Amino acid sequence: MESSTDTLRLNDTKLFKVIKETVPGDGTETLNIIEIRDNVLYVWNSNDSCILTLNVGAARGKTGDEIVYQTLLLTDPPTYEVTNLQINETTTQLAIWGNCGIAVVELPKRWGKDALFQGGKEVISCRSHSLDERLFHCSVVTEVRRVRWHPASTKDCHLLVLTSQNTFNLYECEPNGGQSLIKTWTVGPAFSSPAKIPSPASLGETAVDFDFATPTLRPEIDRKDTQSKDVDWNDIEWPILVLKGNGNVYTVHGNILNGKGEKPVVTGPLSIYPRTHDNYGVDSCSIMCLQTTPPLVVVATNTGKVYHSILLQEKFEDDEKTSWSQYGSTFSLHTPEDALYVYECVEMELGLGFWDIEKKYSCPVHLHVDRGNSSRYFCSHNAGIHVVNLPMVSQLADFIQAPDDDSNLFLPSLSTQSSSQYLVCTKTKSSLKAAPVLGFGLLQEPCIMIALLHTGTVVSLSVVDLYYLPTPMPLEPVTSPSKKITKEAFDTYIKSLLRHNVSQPILKFGSTTESMPQEVLQLLLRATEVFRSEHFARHNKVRTEIAKRVRTLRALKTHQLKELELLAEQKKKLQEVAERLAERYEDMKDQQEELARRAEEVLWLANQRQPSMSVAEKEEANEFKKISSKTKELIQQLEKLKYKEKYQSEQLANCHKLEANKNIIISTAREDTIKTNLKEISAKISNLMSTVKSLEEEVLS
Repeated sequence: MESSTDTLRLNDTKLFKVIKETVPGDGTETLNIIEIRDNVLYVWNSNDSCILTLNVGAARGKTGDEIVYQTLLLTDPPTYEVTNLQINETTTQLAIWGNCGIAVVELPKRWGKDALFQGGKEVISCRSHSLDERLFHCSVVTEVRRVRWHPASTKDCHLLVLTSQNTFNLYECEPNGGQSLIKTWTVGPAFSSPAKIPSPASLGETAVDFDFATPTLRPEIDRKDTQSKDVDWNDIEWPILVLKGNGNVYTVHGNILNGKGEKPVVTGPLSIYPRTHDNYGVDSCSIMCLQTTPPLVVVATNTGKVYHSILLQEKFEDDEKTSWSQYGSTFSLHTPEDALYVYECVEMELGLGFWDIEKKYSCPVHLHVDRGNSSRYFCSHNAGIHVVNLPMVSQLADFIQAPDDDSNLFLPSLSTQSSSQYLVCTKTKSSLKAAPVLGFGLLQEPCIMIALLHTGTVVSLSVVDLYYLPTPMPLEPVTSPSKKITKEAFDTYIKSLLRHNVSQPILKFGSTTESMPQEVLQLLLRATEVFRSEHFARHNKVRTEIAKRVRTLRALKTHQLKELELLAEQKKKLQEVAERLAERYEDMKDQQEELARRAEEVLWLANQRQPSMSVAEKEEANEFKKISSKTKELIQQLEKLKYKEKYQSEQLANCHKLEANKNIIISTAREDTIKTNLKEISAKISNLMSTVKSLEEEVLS
């Protein structure tokens, strides 16, 4: 039974056996000490104050000792209780935080087999830094409410922190560098009473959560100029949606990452339409903004209600668009330009076995975005885990992608409402003690939910999206999606039949939970009724449809087999006819070649027997005469050249003979004269030499 709720068999790994020993049994609040990014799972070990990591993708198919995990030791471990892990987009830094402090851990590099940290070392020392621990000490009023990495940070090193004093702190955590507080601003009044026990006066006025909306151009930027040139990164701002406990939503505008001392502008509270007397609840706990166009805002309350709204710009008159002060001179708010338009409310069942409305269980609901599927998100709380599907996302995408000149342009419809599915239940009516979820993460492709329960047990389930309808890709461009007519696929039809409004979650209770036999029977009857009305009836209908489809396909198969037999016979006949035609073609080709050859012989003989020459033959004869005359001339010239060559060779031979017989003869008178001159020259040389010697002796003396 354990393997049915643990498809990855993570409970058998050494990592979660260690974590199971460190899980506190007296926890009362839902935490998130699990983070998953790039198939790597990070878990906080509270006993040893370290982080345990496991490459889940590489561990698939392995068992026992083959599955290894790594330990990341912190150089400056936190002294407070860690309740959440938050990793940045580039997976270079990990923020660990609790109510009393925040720390940033620099993650090591990954390489080698299975892409492990530092090639697979078991224990790795990681540099960690605490951020202003003096501000978040448990004895001080200030506590941490929410921590998120800023998506617009170019180095992915800016951390935004919301405190219980309605204050935002922006930290710059440079890798291999220092951490510094670069900006601080408030979104409401500060309270002197402890945040754990709020006074009635301050109840609901404390900011409990925030999230980043879709990026927009700054209001002072001229949009016409930006169309003709590239937009600078500093001209884009990421508005921040801030949720307070009373349900009010505020926005923070301005490029807070700009280091020029620009002060963020706080606007709000946003108008919520349609208006209600209770402002959609006074116990809001978390907010999430889906990055769609326009953005969808999800607000959850402690009672299990989740409100879905669209963030749109609100039209004002010129005299209404003014600034006003709500909290005196120290904190001022501006009139918001946006508004929330609530289009539906989804109510989740927090625990099973509650029939009395007055005794419904309430607890904080934490929202988790699905990075692989924007049409759904997850909720974790003390009573388990829910998944909520949002058909509005795909409808908005079709509406935005439709061309402007489409005459059949349609608005998103509310006919297909959002629905919630109870995946894991950890609490019933008899469970007086809270059973929180300690960790939640999603493994993408395929989507597998990994949750760490209060008992130390890990639940890993494949999450099937029955509400996802695949869009058939057209073979050629289509001008308008509203004009496109496609046949619904059979698997889509089966998924639509399997949809159900009521779900039966997996029950995971603590070992100390005592259930009354009557309540156990009621839970069993409820599960039986759910399976009978929602699951079995739909499965029977699906079985009937599949059987009908099978009968149709079998009939088609039988007909197609007969058609294949007929086609095979026709193919055989066509092959025989083709062979006969090929033989006839070869015979006809041989006969044609023989006839062509005979025709050429006849023409040649006819030309030979003509009494006179043809014009072409006459031209050729004249050419031959010219060629013969030129040949004779060339022969004569060649003979002349040979005669000249013979004469030249004879003359050269005679010259060589004369030069060989020629001798030099000098007369006696000339010989005597030459001798006399040589004697005189030698005498002069000897006189000169004696003169030189005498001069040298005089110089030396």
